[in-house]
Amino acid sequence: MWGRTLQFLPKENMREGLLPWVIGVMLFLCTLALACGLALGRGLDRWSAGLTTNLTVQIVVEDKMVRDRQTEAALTLLRATPGVVEASVLADADVVALLSPWLGEVPFDAGLPIPTLIDVKLERPDAVNTAGLRERLVAAASGAQLDDHQAWMGQVLDLAAVVRLLLAGIVVMVVLCTIAIVIFGCRAGLATHRESIEIMHLMGAEDSTISKAFDERYLSHGLKGGLLGVLLAALTLYLIAHMAERMGQGLLTASLPTSDNLMWLALLPLVSAALTMLTARITVRRALLHMM
Repeated sequence: MWGRTLQFLPKENMREGLLPWVIGVMLFLCTLALACGLALGRGLDRWSAGLTTNLTVQIVVEDKMVRDRQTEAALTLLRATPGVVEASVLADADVVALLSPWLGEVPFDAGLPIPTLIDVKLERPDAVNTAGLRERLVAAASGAQLDDHQAWMGQVLDLAAVVRLLLAGIVVMVVLCTIAIVIFGCRAGLATHRESIEIMHLMGAEDSTISKAFDERYLSHGLKGGLLGVLLAALTLYLIAHMAERMGQGLLTASLPTSDNLMWLALLPLVSAALTMLTARITVRRALLHMM
């Protein structure tokens, strides 16, 4: 008799009708934080990998003839250094373009002294001893300055680590809030149907039979809310990634997930449904023990 699910819970309930929407909002926030945290890690790995295999040499000398001689000496040294794949001088127009974010749109013929920049590509990040290379460069060209990007990149990676930690904290807090909302909803449902539950106990219904009705109800709520939240989050991430691509390449575009990376989001509604069902089962069964 009690092997089937009892249909003592009403089909429509205004208070429970809001629960899928609340779960959807929670999962929307959780999905955004989780996706951005994971994508930020992947983007930083790709972005920093390019910097660790590149060095920049500046030749800062006011006299152009002296600067040209020192540039040739530095190029000769760099190209003869084991582990260096390529060393090339950036065009003055490219240097002006690099300085434009700080100096604005400066005309190429404005008479601004422009340093010579040499882009150095390495076989691997540890292919060259940068301290020894810096000393040899200064000996060959007194105006040479070697930048291995380590200090600046270290600050960026430290900031990214803090951001990822905050995003992980947001995910944890959202999950805990969702669990709390489900617990309060279950307790309210138990209080509303207390008399019906007591009658079923007197008729011989077991706690597992009664809790199964709540399991199915909250499994449905979790699945509906999960689908709603994930669809909204996937649409938001796709739009942001599409807009970021139009801004050009960089850390922003590298850290945003693409449409290929959004496939794993399909699992989150199932996780949401399982979480709400298990929370409801534990809450209801603990409450039923005190009703005996």
